[in-house]
Amino acid sequence: MMAGRTVRTLGEFGLIEQARRRLTRLSPGGGWRVRLGIGDDAAVLQGRRGEPVLLACDMVVEGVHFTARTPARAVGWKAVAVNASDIAAMGGVPVAAVVSLGLPPTTPVQWVRGFTDGLARCARSCHMALVGGDTVRAPQRVADVAILGAVGPRGPIARRGARLGDRLFVTGRLGGSMRSGRHAAFTPRWREAQRLLRRLRVHAMMDLSDGLAQDLWNMSRASRVTLRVRAALVPVAPEALGVSGALHDGEDYELLFALGPADARRVPRRLGECPVTEIGAAVRRGVGVELEYPDGSVSPLSARGFAHFGEALA
Repeated sequence: MMAGRTVRTLGEFGLIEQARRRLTRLSPGGGWRVRLGIGDDAAVLQGRRGEPVLLACDMVVEGVHFTARTPARAVGWKAVAVNASDIAAMGGVPVAAVVSLGLPPTTPVQWVRGFTDGLARCARSCHMALVGGDTVRAPQRVADVAILGAVGPRGPIARRGARLGDRLFVTGRLGGSMRSGRHAAFTPRWREAQRLLRRLRVHAMMDLSDGLAQDLWNMSRASRVTLRVRAALVPVAPEALGVSGALHDGEDYELLFALGPADARRVPRRLGECPVTEIGAAVRRGVGVELEYPDGSVSPLSARGFAHFGEALA
C-alpha cells in the first residue's frame, strides 16, 4: 500500500513530517547543537560559545513561483527575499547566503545578468553578503538559496509559542500578491520584526507564505491553541478578491505574530511605512482555527491555501 502512495497524497506537510521523523536524531559535530530543527521558518543552531545562529533555505522554481514572463531581476530579488523573510520570522537579521542556480542550456546570458542584479539588489537592501553557491544544468530555471541569520537578545522567536489569551497581529495587507506582482517584489519584514522585538515580548511569529488561513493552522498546530480570526479585521489588499483572497491567496510574505494582552495594547499601528493590524486571539487550548463573521457567528476556517503538490488540505 505504501508503494503506491505519491507526494500528492502525502502532501507538503506530510512530506515534511515524514522527513522530520527520519532525520531529527542526527546530531551536528564540532561542538554545535540543534536548539530548534525541522518544522519552523528556520533552524536554530548553537555553537560552543553559546551564540545561536539561524539557518534556512528556500527555492524558487519556474512554473511554480514565477513564469517565463517574470523579469529576471524580479526572480533574483525573490530568491533572496523569501529567505530573508524566513529569518525575519524568527526574529533574526540576515547575514549571508549561498545561491544554487539551475538553468536550461538555452537560457540567455542576459537573463542570468538580470537575475544576478536582482540577487544583489535584495542582498544590499538586507545588508547581507552573497558568498558562494553552485550552477547546474536543469530542465527549467530554479534557484535555491541557503541563508545564515543572526539572533538578537530577544530571539529566536518560534511559531510554537502562542499562549491562551494572546492577541494575533499581521503586518501589511493580504491577498492578491500574484495578481499584483507583489509576490516577486515584496520587501522582507526583518526591520519591522526587529522594531517589534525591541518594544514588545513576542510569543510566536512566522511569515505568511502559504496564505493566512493555512499559516494560522501551522501556528495553531505548533502552539496547541485554537486561533480565532475576525473577518472584519483582516487587512485586505486592493488586488485581493475580498476577505477570501486575503485568507487563502498566499505569497504575501508578511508577518503573523502573537503576544500577550498587555503588550497588545502597546503595538503601534505602523512600523515605518508598514501597517500593523490586530486580527484575532488564541481563544482556548487545543488545535483549531476559527473565523468570526461580522454578525458574531463563528465557524471552522479551512486550511485551504497554496498546495505544492495539489493535495487537499484540512
